[in-house]
Amino acid sequence: MRLRPNDLAVDFAARYIDKTGMAVQSLADRFGVRLSEGTTVFRQGDPGRSMYVIRAGKVRVIKESHGRQRVVTNLGPGDFFGEMAVVTGGPRSATVEVVEEAELLKVPTEKLQEMILGAGEVAIRLIRHLAERLEKANRFIDVLLEDDVSARVILEVQDVLEHAGGSSAPDITDTELALKLGIQANEVRRALRRLTRVGVVEVSSGFVLVKDRERLAEFLEFIRNSGGV
Repeated sequence: MRLRPNDLAVDFAARYIDKTGMAVQSLADRFGVRLSEGTTVFRQGDPGRSMYVIRAGKVRVIKESHGRQRVVTNLGPGDFFGEMAVVTGGPRSATVEVVEEAELLKVPTEKLQEMILGAGEVAIRLIRHLAERLEKANRFIDVLLEDDVSARVILEVQDVLEHAGGSSAPDITDTELALKLGIQANEVRRALRRLTRVGVVEVSSGFVLVKDRERLAEFLEFIRNSGGV
């Protein structure tokens, strides 16, 4: 789902520099914000007047429904967020919190509109990003349709791995898995213990390490074919 690091930030900078001659650092001085860990960037339901591009650090996207919170995703350098409310004119659809001190470009609505009208490549990147987000939502529906908790955990871990650049250590904890899947943490830990027993994952300090991707996929098929474990 992710763009390569700082793609959109570079596009934004290049387009703005082309129009004004402003240096990249001056651009960061004008539109850049630095937020400490634990800061709420915006809350679900807030009006959307700007889009954010992550230059450094990490943020977490959280969705609230019927009084329950679920972590939708974690985003890092090169990712952007907040564009949906800017494009639709509606309120923020989720809450975003800083989980690792972050440097952001805060792009106002009028500046984003100027970029889209004046730079086709920016519009294409936004469209691609929205399409990838829809694809991810469809995959998550598949996860929720699984009856077995172990299968749901495997599918979510596989999805995180897919965007981890080939790493076998997805940047996710058992607690975050529970929040993303909307199930109790003890159920997720029980499922991870099952996966540990068959030798496909390890859990260290709460973080999940995949030992064998191929066997993980095979175990998912085994669960589906046997009706659960």
